[in-house]
Amino acid sequence: MPRPFGRLRRRMASGIAVLIPLVVTVYVLRVLFGFTAGILLPIIDPAVDHWSAPARIALSLGILVVMVYLLGELAAHVLGRRALSLAEALLLRVPIVRVIYRVSKQVVTAFERQDRSAFKSVVFVEFPRPGMRAMGFVTSTFRKPDGSEWKTVFVPTTPNPTTGFLQIVNSSEVVQTDFTVEEAFKMVMSLGVLSPEALARLP
Repeated sequence: MPRPFGRLRRRMASGIAVLIPLVVTVYVLRVLFGFTAGILLPIIDPAVDHWSAPARIALSLGILVVMVYLLGELAAHVLGRRALSLAEALLLRVPIVRVIYRVSKQVVTAFERQDRSAFKSVVFVEFPRPGMRAMGFVTSTFRKPDGSEWKTVFVPTTPNPTTGFLQIVNSSEVVQTDFTVEEAFKMVMSLGVLSPEALARLP
């Protein structure tokens, strides 16, 4: 390739490498701002309706940060835990809210456990058809009544690993790897460009 075009290609690749993390970061921040503003602005708007929109949004986000911190302080003390338990008991009496709250808490608790294996084991499974392999993360392991061991494997989509497919696979059909979670996410988000060297050594 002529030198000017080679330089252009390299600069375009470098620009894309810088742009993608920025776009993802801005998107996440935009979602957070929209969430906090949607909840808090209707409450505080009457008092700060003369403020500029960015100032009101910053205020709503600041209030949310303070609320989260205070909840953390509350949960760290005995009386606070008792008050939260009472509020939780009241929530669990509401039919629809009960389901949403219980599932959400179970998910958070699962990721808080110090001995968890979720997203710490990177594996390959046959997906979407025999003869093809997809990389996934083991999220849990269980045994069936016949004694066989099975795993739940989350197979992320690329380049957006926040969505994907949940597979339930017999442990004997799971190919274990020594990839780190960071290496696996790099591979997914780079469309396979940043693949670990150990990929070529897998059976």
